[in-house]
Order: sequence, then structure tokens, then C-alpha cells
Amino acid sequence: IKSFFIKKTLQMKGVPKEQAETIAKQFAENPELAKSLKALEDNKEVKALFETIQKEIEEKKKGGMAEMYAAVSVMEKHKSEIAKYRDELAPLMQLMGK
Repeated sequence: IKSFFIKKTLQMKGVPKEQAETIAKQFAENPELAKSLKALEDNKEVKALFETIQKEIEEKKKGGMAEMYAAVSVMEKHKSEIAKYRDELAPLMQLMGK
């Protein structure tokens, strides 16, 4: 049942069905992953970084840049900051399959 709700919640957030199923499966197989992600969410510096990245991506999209190019551009700009939090971001990268 928990897996079902995870999938449906992700789909409501715009995650494709196949990806939502993969994420739900990863949560089912590794319950510690949820705790790791919660700790990541509670990290104020990481949260501020991702809010900044999201804002900059949205600004570039509004300027007419395709979302993929905007994301790559902004992520490249913040590469050193992202690398600084590599250990904290490991669970998220695992979840994304990277």
C-alpha cells in the first residue's frame, strides 16, 4: 500500500509512471533511503542551494531557453557547490539512478 501511495504522489507531481514505479521500488527495497532523504531535506544549506538552482532554471526557461539546456547551464554554474555536498546528495543520486 505504501508503494502505491508513493507512486501516485510522484505521478501527481509530474513524474512519469515508469520512473515513479522505479522510485517506489527503491524505497521498498531500501527503507533507509527515506531517512537519508529526510536528512537531506533538513540540511538548510543544501535546501537553499536547490532553491537557488530551481529559481535560476525557471528564470532561464522564462527567457525562452529549453528546460534541459537551462538545467544543464545552471547545474554547471553551481557544479562546485554541488560537489561540496556530494556525500549528502548520494541518496538522491541513488534514487535518480545516477
